[in-house]
Amino acid sequence: MLADRYELSSVKAALLPPDRITPFPKAEDRPSWESLLPDTRSRWIALAERYADYDWPALKVEHYRAYWKSGELDTRSRAVFERRSVLGILAIAECIEDKGRFLDQVINGIFVVCEETTWVPPLHRLHTKENLQECMPDASDHLVELVTSTTSDLLLWIRYTMQSRLDAISPRICRRIADEVRTRLLIPYMKRDDYWWMGFKEGVRVNNWNPWCNSSALMGFLLLEEDPDRRAEAVYKIMRSLDAFVGTYSPDGCCDEGPGYWGPSGGGLYVALELLAAATGGTIDVFDEPLIRDIGNYIYKAHIHGRYFVDFADGDVKPLIGGAVMYRYGKATKDLRLQNLGASLPEGEPVIHIWFELYAQLYALFQERERLESAARAPYVRDAWLPSAQVMTARQREGSEEGLFLAAKGGHNFESHNHNDVGSFMAFVDGRPLFVDLGTEEYTAQTFGPDRYSLWYLQSQYHNLPTVRGVLQRSGAEYRAKDAIYETEDANDDGVSRLSLDIADAYPAEAGIRVWRRTFTLDRAERPQIEIADRFELDNETSDLFYSLMTPCEPLPAADGTIRLEYAPGRAAVLAFDRDHLEAVVEPISTMASRLIRNWGERMYRIVLREKRPTRSGSRTIRIYREEDKEGNEADGNG
Repeated sequence: MLADRYELSSVKAALLPPDRITPFPKAEDRPSWESLLPDTRSRWIALAERYADYDWPALKVEHYRAYWKSGELDTRSRAVFERRSVLGILAIAECIEDKGRFLDQVINGIFVVCEETTWVPPLHRLHTKENLQECMPDASDHLVELVTSTTSDLLLWIRYTMQSRLDAISPRICRRIADEVRTRLLIPYMKRDDYWWMGFKEGVRVNNWNPWCNSSALMGFLLLEEDPDRRAEAVYKIMRSLDAFVGTYSPDGCCDEGPGYWGPSGGGLYVALELLAAATGGTIDVFDEPLIRDIGNYIYKAHIHGRYFVDFADGDVKPLIGGAVMYRYGKATKDLRLQNLGASLPEGEPVIHIWFELYAQLYALFQERERLESAARAPYVRDAWLPSAQVMTARQREGSEEGLFLAAKGGHNFESHNHNDVGSFMAFVDGRPLFVDLGTEEYTAQTFGPDRYSLWYLQSQYHNLPTVRGVLQRSGAEYRAKDAIYETEDANDDGVSRLSLDIADAYPAEAGIRVWRRTFTLDRAERPQIEIADRFELDNETSDLFYSLMTPCEPLPAADGTIRLEYAPGRAAVLAFDRDHLEAVVEPISTMASRLIRNWGERMYRIVLREKRPTRSGSRTIRIYREEDKEGNEADGNG
């Protein structure tokens, strides 16, 4: 895409010198910094005041070695991310206030980070296959990976915004930043073409690492590299690597890693393209490409309500995605719905123990007034179908979170950050979760190791799926859905949206499944409902067959044999099922830990609908509807 449109010579001719790349006001531009919204200024200053006497946490070698001993990452990771978040907060507050109150701590933070032996966390050695048996950090571990990239982003934009203030104390401060970014990021980037995420190795699939690392490397070369030939060569290499990412992206724009990873993948691609356009005076501009537009509009197709997104695969149902990048992406691609979603989502306060990206925070600050003044609402698109990924979303009515929402997926079990979830679904009511995809827990060595699928929350039996003979879905590209058929009545406000597919091949042969045709329907008729219909044929008769349904709502048996789920005070939904064939058992989930609790709260339940007697074939249906719509839905779904 990029390399096809632009030659190296034209890139070199178009690139602006570093001093002409000015996406944000610098600290000395007082009118711009003082024009920020008063509440925003006060919020950042108050946040920084918490850290005015901050005691920068030590990074102990024993914490680094813990990965090799137990797979534990959190202790060291929290300190690493906390250092960076606090430094970013202090830098922004100092630029806002400009009184020098936080300047010493900013300098302390710069040197604390620059003096770290390595920016590469132990887990990322696994991803890059570097020094896997060595448990001690060393400067030879400088690699281009995610923490190195985001650390460089942070330091580069501190240097950009605060250079005059820092140079007034000593030019060594900004020189140290430049030296560390060159040594740890830029030199390793140009020395090697064999990083898997670059996309230059045949047969190696890339993911969010590609635009995430490339956008940070691009920042470094644009701001630090003075030699025109080296600068153009580096930028062109980044363009070729981004081409590899776009070339392997789902043709429908779906982020198969889930919305939580759209930020660094689709959003990261946007940042790289935004920088390329800005650094060349608009000469390099591919925002008219259909796939680039679709990569952007995926995120509003996956939006449910507020902070809730369709979270198939690893990630969070309430991902920490900034609305600012969506807003800018929508403006660049002239997609008003994407722009409106971005305007409707506030940035919120930075999370101390997660990535702090200063470039993103600065853009959010200086575009906040424009976004708020637009008074935009989320688009709440009625229907979306992503045929390559086999993901559908459907809501009861366009432009509103009220009513029923259904998301379902086919696909395969070799997606990036995959869960074994072919044929699973999510159901929300009035913007509240009813039947859900749990997402993931905090990452450990096991998360990306050979025992990944022994983690319970990745298994098919803890997704909204059937289990036959105790056999679960397997991971791998061969375990997939087939014969997908999607239909929707676009012109009819009370019409139907439906996806039907055969998920038999998502299970290994020992499950004994010949056919498992699963059909997901959102019926918008007078009394709306979601229907999940299963028609199956097995090799042999069995009674060892059950359906899992995951819900954060306490399931309460009703007198009519249905199950009532209160999703908000005084508001409930109803689950009706084939009572002639199935019996329901409710299992509280007691293994929820920090990340799942952060997304769902303390409670989660699995409803198990188990076959009452041996069967070889049949049809089973569940129906979901709001309690207030119960009249006319009294049928128990026997089939």
